Amino acid sequence: MVEIFWKVMTAFVFVFVFVLAGAMCASGMPAVFPAFSSITLDGEYVSSGAFSEEKLTMINLWATWCPPCIREMPDLGNLGRSMPEGSQLIGIILDVGGPGDTNVIDQAKRITSMANADFVQVFPSGEMAPVLDTVRAVPTTIFVDSAGNIIGAPVVGARDESGYRAEIEKRLESLQ
Repeated sequence: MVEIFWKVMTAFVFVFVFVLAGAMCASGMPAVFPAFSSITLDGEYVSSGAFSEEKLTMINLWATWCPPCIREMPDLGNLGRSMPEGSQLIGIILDVGGPGDTNVIDQAKRITSMANADFVQVFPSGEMAPVLDTVRAVPTTIFVDSAGNIIGAPVVGARDESGYRAEIEKRLESLQ
C-alpha cells in the first residue's frame, strides 16, 4: 500500500511540475500576453485586440539607446512590409516613459524613419508589466497567437530579416 501511495504522489508531483512549467516560458515569461491598451508612436490608440487580426504577431521589444536594436531596424522594416500570410509585426519601444516623453519619442521617430520601419510602434503600458518585467536584454522578440498566447521561447538579440522570417514560419507551422 505504501508503495502505491508513493507512486501516486510521484505522479502527482510530476504532473504538477509539468503543468506549472507549461504556464511559463523558460525565461519566466507568462504564457499569455496580458490585455493592454496603449498609444502608438503615431499617436493612435492600440490594444491587445490587435493580436486577433492575424494568426501570429511578432512583437519586437527594443530601446532607442540600443545599438543592436537600431542596426536590425532596417531588416525589421523590410520584414514588416512583406510579412508571411497570417502574421504581423509590432514594436514596443521600452524606453518611452509615456506620451510626454518627447525626447525619446522624437529619437524613436528618427530611428524608425531612417530605417524605413513603418510598422506599428507601441509605447509600453503598465498592463504589459508581466511580460516586460521578464526582459533582460534588448532586442527581445516574442510571438503571440491571435488569442495572445505566447508561442515558443523569446528570441533574444538581433536577427536579420531571414532569421526572423524563419522564426515566423516555424511558429506559424506550430499553429496549424
